[in-house]
Amino acid sequence: MRHRRRAFEPGGKRRHLHACRRTFGHEAGRDRALRPRCRHSRPHRDGPGTAGTRAMITLPSLRKPFVVLLTIPVGTALTIGSLPFVIVYLEDLFGVGDVAFQTFPFDTQSARTVLSVIATGAMSALSLAYSLVLVVFTLAAGNIGPRLLKRFTTDWVNQITAGILGGTFLYAVISLIFVSEDFMPRITISVGVLLAAASVVQLIYFVRHVARSISIDDEIAEISNRLTEALKSLVAAASREQKGRKKQDMDRERSTADIASPRSGYIGVTDMEVVIDFATAHDLVVEFALPHGAFILKDQTLATVTGPLDEGDEEAFLKLITIEPSRSEVAPVQFSIKLLVEIALRALSPGINDSYTAVACVDSLTSAFATVADEGINMAVHWDKEGNARVVLPGLGLKELVGSAFHPIRRAAGGNILMAQSLAYSLSRLHHAGGEEMQGIVENHLSLLFAQIRAADLVEDDIKSVVEMLPGELTRVVEAGEEDATGEVAADTAEDEPAPTA
Repeated sequence: MRHRRRAFEPGGKRRHLHACRRTFGHEAGRDRALRPRCRHSRPHRDGPGTAGTRAMITLPSLRKPFVVLLTIPVGTALTIGSLPFVIVYLEDLFGVGDVAFQTFPFDTQSARTVLSVIATGAMSALSLAYSLVLVVFTLAAGNIGPRLLKRFTTDWVNQITAGILGGTFLYAVISLIFVSEDFMPRITISVGVLLAAASVVQLIYFVRHVARSISIDDEIAEISNRLTEALKSLVAAASREQKGRKKQDMDRERSTADIASPRSGYIGVTDMEVVIDFATAHDLVVEFALPHGAFILKDQTLATVTGPLDEGDEEAFLKLITIEPSRSEVAPVQFSIKLLVEIALRALSPGINDSYTAVACVDSLTSAFATVADEGINMAVHWDKEGNARVVLPGLGLKELVGSAFHPIRRAAGGNILMAQSLAYSLSRLHHAGGEEMQGIVENHLSLLFAQIRAADLVEDDIKSVVEMLPGELTRVVEAGEEDATGEVAADTAEDEPAPTA
């Protein structure tokens, strides 16, 4: 069988890349990502101007704390702070201050006093707001989870509050410049008073919002809503991809090449539509070795490309992928699941021992999975408009997502009978709402759950209370599994017993 060859070296020399795949195998998933790189897969060179060092400017990147600090609060503050120049100019141009605002008989001294008080109060309130955020969120990090702090820093209410208070301070200070014996900017001073009133209202709302932000139940509900919406969007996208798609296998007969990661970090934001368009334009099949959000090492295989690919195309492909130094919310489904699991594990730790918070996390995960349990999630393969497979993402199936949520919570629950009952009830609801794939997943999780509670040496009445959470059909499945396990144990015991002596 003949295979296509592509040029990777300057001067147009050809290399036969299929031999590398034949030598190192066609491992999938993480095994492929960690396999030895052959001499035909070239590491990306770091340095100025390389594609690997260019960061994509995307909406999620603009919401990072440092970038947000330089945009929303600063932009709001500078906008408000620049208003005195406009208002004073209009007031002086049309002379409306003395006519329309005679009810505010400011003299020079009182005007300066009012503006000074507004500036001092705004700065004090801004300091109080930041102190409140730091203290409250530091305490919340111990009970909820430190990874939520990054989301808190990008909260719109926090940003707007800082911008309004900072802008009010700048407005009052700049307005002081225009107060003199010859000119009294009455409209400017009156607007400053209105800004002070608006700052008080915003500060009251800010305190209320912060109090709600650290409420564990409200936080779990917010994460659950985002997870549900993300799952629905994935199902909708998968349905669109399925329409008009041709049933065909990915072409494995063409030459393949491994693209190495330019540096260590987390696989960041990737616009899948852009990657699909790139693969379609170059007649490629891109198979990612790791899912988005996973950690990758420098020179580790980032993706395997099937089809014609030259050095310029590889540079263009790397421009589409970002490798971030820290974990971010690049994959809403996985990120939200990890947040809920982290809250549940922290609640089940001996230092906190809050089983009801863990139960709330399990209920939220169940609610999110139930919305797609009867539809399934086809996220692994992305197709172009012609029905050709173009992008393959590993480890994003329904089984992996459900397992990433319930396996760690079940193990952390141990012999906690309350958590066992909650898990059994949640799994039974998923079994009822799900299709054939979900039902098989649920039955496997139930078998593991009852194997764990049996190993925990719980009293029989406690075990029966867990069984009572299941419908009749699942009860029979659990009992059948226990009978099989009992038979295997009895057989092993009989083999281990010494033979009777004559």
